[in-house]
Amino acid sequence: MERPPHVKATERAEDQRRRAELDDLMAQLADREVQLEDDLIAAYDEYELDCSRALKPEAALACRPARPHRPASRRRSRGR
Repeated sequence: MERPPHVKATERAEDQRRRAELDDLMAQLADREVQLEDDLIAAYDEYELDCSRALKPEAALACRPARPHRPASRRRSRGR
């Protein structure tokens, strides 16, 4: 690509260097996004697997929270 007459060679070289830096940063960003997406998918798969294990009846009973203890009523029955 030819340089326009009003652009100096040093300006053109600086522009090319900055474009190369930008391209490099964009590639790094794309790689990082792919890595984060893969990590998210793996974490979701692990979570889904854990949930499917917890849905088994014996596991569901073990995971059920205990009922809070309710004290007996203070009012005594009068035989009614």
